[in-house]
Amino acid sequence: MSRPWFGQRRVGWGLRPVSWQGWVLTALYLLVAYAAARALAAHHVALFVGAMVALTVAYVVVALATSRGR
Repeated sequence: MSRPWFGQRRVGWGLRPVSWQGWVLTALYLLVAYAAARALAAHHVALFVGAMVALTVAYVVVALATSRGR
């Protein structure tokens, strides 16, 4: 990988986007989460929770895989 998508936060715990790819991934995550909330949260709560868990796990895996190591 030439340039990491995510880097360590300066203050606190976690990762933050440091390249345009990281920002696009974060925006897509938020867009899909919003769409899932609008479509599923009112009538299919269990499906919504499952979708959010799967979406969040996928986001975290990609963020960790494309971050710079310690």
